[in-house]
Amino acid sequence: MRFLRFAASASMAGALLLLASCGNNALPFNQTPVINLIIPSNITAGSEGFTLFVSGTGFMGGPSGVSFAYWNGSPRSTNFNPSTGELTVAIPASDVASPGQAQVTVVNPAPGGGPSQASFTFTIVPVQASYPVISSLSPSSAPYGNGTTKITITGSNFVVSDVVTWNGGDRASSTTYLDQNHVDLQTSPGDLATPGTASISVSDPGLVNASPSVNFIITGPSNPVPALNGFAPSKVTAGSSDLQLLVNGSGFVPTSTVLWNGAGNPLATSYLSSSQIIALIPAADLAAAGTAEISVSNPAPGGGTSTSISFTVTP
Repeated sequence: MRFLRFAASASMAGALLLLASCGNNALPFNQTPVINLIIPSNITAGSEGFTLFVSGTGFMGGPSGVSFAYWNGSPRSTNFNPSTGELTVAIPASDVASPGQAQVTVVNPAPGGGPSQASFTFTIVPVQASYPVISSLSPSSAPYGNGTTKITITGSNFVVSDVVTWNGGDRASSTTYLDQNHVDLQTSPGDLATPGTASISVSDPGLVNASPSVNFIITGPSNPVPALNGFAPSKVTAGSSDLQLLVNGSGFVPTSTVLWNGAGNPLATSYLSSSQIIALIPAADLAAAGTAEISVSNPAPGGGTSTSISFTVTP
């Protein structure tokens, strides 16, 4: 992994209903988002799913609407960090399975809003025979809040000048070469502060030729089974554009996913709190009248899927 530091807005009807809770008759005019940087900007084909960090201006995250990142025109689950102003975007392994390029944009809902004027190009680099390859991590996980941990990386094609990257960041100062099949990484304070995953790769010192990344798991407490109380709006007219759906309930976590008619059709989801998340329903799902079952799923450890509530697409 090298370290270098759209689309459709929500329908006006959905935005109006989401904003109703603001208690203000004057609707705010959402900014058009601007992307300044994506981290990483490339990865080696065959890497595991990873988190893309997007920095810029005009990003938003609240019950009135959220910023969603799009990958080649398709939305991805996106969370807004109010402390840093960054977006964290969940990129699945299927998006980086083959070499190529992807265009990353960010979209804000109406009123105003819309897609970022410029997109950023993300590159999926083909694997070369000389590239390092990771076969395992030991340990492969650690509990969050664990301070620092030494991780032994086993693989092939390692050389003495190689460096380990952590979420795309150069960790040369904490990389120890052992032999052509082993290197050690000492994590830094703060790396294990919160549950989740971190992408690890082994790269040449120029951070140009890198192994496909492998995920290190930062374990936390078991996730609850979510409960779904309702959502707004509860219905929409057929033919509507992409809609941001405010989902209310309990037991939500940052990795919760809203499901449209079951596990086979997860929606891009943005976490607001343990009682609120927003899902982006694409226009294709709203093209024809009918009903769909909305539920919420939390991943392991623990986790589970809520009961469902019907969403109506009216003629």
